[in-house]
Amino acid sequence: MQKKRSIGKVIGIMLMTTVLIVIAVVSISSYHSTKNLLNNRNQLSQQSETNTMLASKNNLRQSTEKELENLSQGSIFKKNGYNAQTIRQALRMAKNGNQEMKQIEFATYDGKLITFTQVPAGFDPRTRPWYKGAVSANGKVHWTTPYKDASDGQMVTTASILVKNAKGQVGVLGIDVSYKSVDNDIAAMKIGRTGSVTLISKSGTVISSEGKSKHYTFKAGESIKKNEAFKKMSATSAKSGELTLSQGIMYFKKDGSDWAFAVVDNNDLNIELHSLIKISIVVAIIMLLIEWLISLNFTKLVKKITATFLQAFENAGKGKYDKLKPYDNVKRGLALLLDRDQLALKLSEPDQNGQEFNQLAYHYNQMVASSGKAIEQVKQESTHVADGSNSLLGLSKQTSKATEEVAQAITGIAQVTTSQAQETQNSVTKLKDLSGIIKEMRTEVKQITARSQESGKLNHQNLEISDQVNQSWQHEVNKMRELLQSMGNLNDQIQSINKIVAVISEISHQTNLLALNASIEAASAGDAGKGFAVVASEIRKLSNQSRESTKQITNIIDKIRQDSEEMLKKTTVSVEGSQKQTDLIDQAIGSSKNVFSINQQLIKDIQTIEQASQKIEKVQNKIQENLENISASTEENSAGAEEVSANSEEVQATMEEFTNHVAELQKTSEALKKVADGFQIEK
Repeated sequence: MQKKRSIGKVIGIMLMTTVLIVIAVVSISSYHSTKNLLNNRNQLSQQSETNTMLASKNNLRQSTEKELENLSQGSIFKKNGYNAQTIRQALRMAKNGNQEMKQIEFATYDGKLITFTQVPAGFDPRTRPWYKGAVSANGKVHWTTPYKDASDGQMVTTASILVKNAKGQVGVLGIDVSYKSVDNDIAAMKIGRTGSVTLISKSGTVISSEGKSKHYTFKAGESIKKNEAFKKMSATSAKSGELTLSQGIMYFKKDGSDWAFAVVDNNDLNIELHSLIKISIVVAIIMLLIEWLISLNFTKLVKKITATFLQAFENAGKGKYDKLKPYDNVKRGLALLLDRDQLALKLSEPDQNGQEFNQLAYHYNQMVASSGKAIEQVKQESTHVADGSNSLLGLSKQTSKATEEVAQAITGIAQVTTSQAQETQNSVTKLKDLSGIIKEMRTEVKQITARSQESGKLNHQNLEISDQVNQSWQHEVNKMRELLQSMGNLNDQIQSINKIVAVISEISHQTNLLALNASIEAASAGDAGKGFAVVASEIRKLSNQSRESTKQITNIIDKIRQDSEEMLKKTTVSVEGSQKQTDLIDQAIGSSKNVFSINQQLIKDIQTIEQASQKIEKVQNKIQENLENISASTEENSAGAEEVSANSEEVQATMEEFTNHVAELQKTSEALKKVADGFQIEK
């Protein structure tokens, strides 16, 4: 059994598709917006922490410079000389009052040093950078390059200033400042999840660096001149800005001799974005489950509503028209929503102003009411149709029987008339065939007459041509005889040429002998006969050439003689045959004269036959005209009989069909009455 289809799957798929599209759109937009927010957060954090680090460094320097300037203006440094004890007490008080001050010292012009730590023997402060720098600054505070303290590993820098007493003696007051306060500020900073912030000197020495970056967190005192971050900052002329590194994004700011930069690794946003994706997946699953539950309950509700209508339509198909009942349960509100069966009844009750299912139920009841009235009317009318069809069936049977008898009588008449018409038509056809044969015979006779006359003319022309041929032939025979005589003369002349060629050959032979004798005589004469020997040699060559030419002429003449003899023989045979041909031509001329006489008699006989055929044709045309009139009348009678017969048969067939239709109408009316009686209409 084929499983019934349900709209639930379609609704579920549509809802799931809608939810997936919404989740995808929300997730993608959330992903991009969150990514942009995190990037902006990191960028702002980088700028803020970089500025904070430089501000902390600047605060440290400003407080130190202020402290240093206040000390340098004290009266202890303005007297005529430097009192070491008084200066030590003042320096101790200053150190105790400032916790960020790691050490304080005063160096005199003669190399004495007042401080609170032990110095090596022979130590001369005048060679130290802080002393030289203060002297060069000439009253302004000088800062040394930060360096790493060997005692505790902290990064330290020294601020120094030049002082003069009343005698004009110079001294340098210096304060060693630790970057511990800057380290503390950096430690409290946070840039994303993988960010770090670093303070370096212009020379590339790391002053302070804190953070979680795997690639851009450094140790204090480390040189990063070869690092990618320092190279890119050194290469740009900008004082601040953002640079892209191979492993992260860096924001930097240059502040005099100190630079600060903050870096966030490329994978900084992965954790937040992965968390967002996980949350989106969880939300999608929850939404799909909720959607599945909603679509499942909605599908079941639709199935129950549909089942109510299907039951009503199924009963209607069986002839039982029951109206849908109104909902009479007292449940309302949430209780009704939780009871799926009662909710289905509520949604499928007839209500003209309700929702779509209520309107469908209302119009179904209206259809049942109107269909009931129509079926009652059909029941009444079917009874009248059944009675009328029974009466009409009897009348049609009687009419059909009478029509059949008339059709049989008319058919017999039509058959006889048709047979007569066919026989008359056959006679006319045969007579037409005879007429055609006579016409063809007359045509042939005329053609024979024309041909015989033409043949007579041709025979007469043939006789004239034969006489001309005979005369021409006699002329040609005479020419052939003359040719035979000329060829005999030619043969005699060829024999004479042979004699002349023999004489030339003999002369060539004698010339050759003379040339040979001349050569012998020239050889015996020595040098005097050389010229004559050459002439003799040339004569011998000419003699040889003459001999060869004579041989060739002899060969040619032999061939001409042979061909001439052959032509003489053939010409003799041809002359003999021409005489026989002359006899045959004479015989042909005699035969042509006999044929001409017979042809003239045949023309007279054919003309007699033509006159007789003209008389036969006139009689045949008269007979054919009479038969055609008879045939036309017979065909008209036959056609009328056949038309009447065909009409009677058509009437008979119509009556039979009418009788069958009436019988079917009777059966249909009875079946309609039974069907109408089977309907049960609810009042």
